[in-house]
Amino acid sequence: MALDIIEFLDPTGDIMIARVPQEGTGEFRLGAQLIVQESQVAVFFRDGQALDGFSAGRHTLETRNLPGLAKIIARPFGGKSPFRSYVYFLATKTFTNLGWGTPTPVLFRDTDLRMVTLRAHGAYSIRIIKPRTFLMQIVGTKGIETTFGLEEFFRQIIVAKFNQVVGQTLQSILDLPAKYNQIAAQIKQEVRTDFEQYGIQLVDLIVAAVTVPPEVQEMINRASGVAAQDTQKYKDIAAADALRSAASNPGSAGEGLGAGLGLGMGFGLAKQMADALNPQTSIPAVPDVRSRLKRLKELLDDGLIAQQEFDKRKEQILSEI
Repeated sequence: MALDIIEFLDPTGDIMIARVPQEGTGEFRLGAQLIVQESQVAVFFRDGQALDGFSAGRHTLETRNLPGLAKIIARPFGGKSPFRSYVYFLATKTFTNLGWGTPTPVLFRDTDLRMVTLRAHGAYSIRIIKPRTFLMQIVGTKGIETTFGLEEFFRQIIVAKFNQVVGQTLQSILDLPAKYNQIAAQIKQEVRTDFEQYGIQLVDLIVAAVTVPPEVQEMINRASGVAAQDTQKYKDIAAADALRSAASNPGSAGEGLGAGLGLGMGFGLAKQMADALNPQTSIPAVPDVRSRLKRLKELLDDGLIAQQEFDKRKEQILSEI
């Protein structure tokens, strides 16, 4: 049965692309009415090839406005015979508040903390500016015809660019607050370039948050009371926590040190902290004494040891000179 009226109405306003008919081909008659809504374009397809496009308005289908079909339409009935094709209706308005995020944690090589997993999420806005390019690259090449499939495809591009930009821009998550705006701006630029090749304009992209696992965030929060950018003090706090855990749980000392290792501390740093608290293990030179006294004072200032313990250790260190 030939279709005399061809149109697509979207009451939700959320559909980016719609196909008429949804499957296979439709039988269209010359003289039929094609109705294209505001903020829509309609493009006829046949055998996977884009033929003729129409902007908003009411159009009577005839060979004059269907040059791409003129050569393949049979004319045994005065040019009124049906022809088989299908139409894509594309919404050209701006789609806002589309969400993106990392579906699983992203592994990040941190210069201070070794390997850390990151999560990120945000929102973006896009619109179709080149309907034919969009149809050929996304529908024709990628075979994506649903709004859900489009959002998933765009999300993958954004996440891939997030991984790339973070790896190039950030060395340590301790620097994240200072680099946040730079990372967001660079991701937006990288994504914009990628989207344009598909006929899509990136109107805006927001990086709402970049987060680390709760245990890492807890360590950062403790370290921020000292100095968020002083990585050595940050490591000292983590190592002291590991040693304290080992001392209070003799049966699980390895587990306590393991927590430090997981944050990139290692046995070497733990040994340095142990040496600072146990000066009998070695006879230092005078410069080393100064270094140990300075380290001991930092532990006192950070509240990691009591004044009595500080005085005792200080006397022991000075007695070795």
